[in-house]
Formats: sequence, structure tokens, C-alpha cells
Amino acid sequence: MLDHYIQRDIVYRLAFTPKLRFSELKPDVLDNKLFTYHLKKVVAAGYVAKNENTYELTAEGRRLGIRVLDNQKSFINMADSVLILVIRRKSDGAWLLYRRNTFPLIDKAGFMHSNPVANQSVLATAQKDCLQKTGLDCRFKVLGSGYFRAYQGDDIESFIHFDLLVCDDANGQLKANDEFADYYWQQKPDFVSPDMLPNTQVLSELYVANKPFFIEKTFNLT
Repeated sequence: MLDHYIQRDIVYRLAFTPKLRFSELKPDVLDNKLFTYHLKKVVAAGYVAKNENTYELTAEGRRLGIRVLDNQKSFINMADSVLILVIRRKSDGAWLLYRRNTFPLIDKAGFMHSNPVANQSVLATAQKDCLQKTGLDCRFKVLGSGYFRAYQGDDIESFIHFDLLVCDDANGQLKANDEFADYYWQQKPDFVSPDMLPNTQVLSELYVANKPFFIEKTFNLT
């Protein structure tokens, strides 16, 4: 567990980029010796690796990613619970996609994600989150659920339990992107493209089939 805020901040900052030099990673307000002490702690804990003059997240660090600020390391081997949102624009059939700006699976494109919360239904959460992040007003229905695992070689990069929610007639104008993801419309996505999230092709096929389902599937990113 990373008990100190400097150690958690190191993992958080590296979650947005493949690698950083020491001078890029260290905040200006921190003393070199103090920062070096905590950086060595994070490396020793197995979340960050040093490669010549740069630092990058290990597989375990990438899985922890921006969740490190939640101080939930004890849950790292549990499946993340997510809502995967397949959103279409009725006027031209375009698909709403997003490109990830953080680890895990940085720079990969796929369908929008949302996170269920305890005090409201998943349909209400998806609608609210979609409106807040994209400016689109969507009414969803639940299609199915399952588990996805993604490996990079022998290292697991992502493990999620998901519910697939779909909307066929999104309304409104897509607004500017946020720091975590870039959202965009695409009429004919290539779901087997190498820059797509590995589960996107499967999810698109389940959407087209339009039947209730449960699925458990493992992907390899190499």
C-alpha cells in the first residue's frame, strides 16, 4: 500500500503518460531528496520501473492507475464494476467512441464507460454521466453483462465486470473533451483496428444481435 500522498501522486501522474524523466515527474515545490526517497519507495513497491533516465508504471502500477488516489490498493485484484455504453446517433447511424488518456489501456479507443453508484439506478447513472461528460442526452436500456480480462503478455492489464447499456437515438451536441478521454463520432468504425480496445468488436456484435447475454472473455494485447 502507498501510504504517503507523494507516492500516490507519482503513480497518478504516470497514469497519464508512457514515461517521464525525473525532472518532469518531480513537482517544483518538493525537495530533491524528499522526492527521491518516496520515488524509491514506489519503485520498491513494484508500481514504477526505472529505465535509464525515465520512469514508467509497471503492469501492477498501470492497473492501479488513477485509482491510486482512492487509496484502494487492497481491491487491485478485484474486478472493476463498469457500465459500457453503446451510443448511436439516429440521424446518420454514427457511433460514439472515446480514446483513453490514462492507463490502463492508454490511447486505446472504444465505447464510453461509466461507473455505477449506490444511490441511483444504473440507467439514471448512465444518463447523468453521459450528459455531464459529453453533453448528449441519452435514454438507455440494459442488454447484458459479463467479465473481461486483458493481458499484456503474462501481466493482466485490466479486469472488469460490466453491464452493456445501449442507446439508439442520442440527442444534443457533443461537447469538448475532458482530461481523461477524447470523445468523437464515427460512422463506420473499424472495430478490429489495433488502436481499438480489445473488447470493442465483441461488444459491437452483441449490440447488433440485440439479445440478452452473459459473457466471460479474455483478451491478449500482444
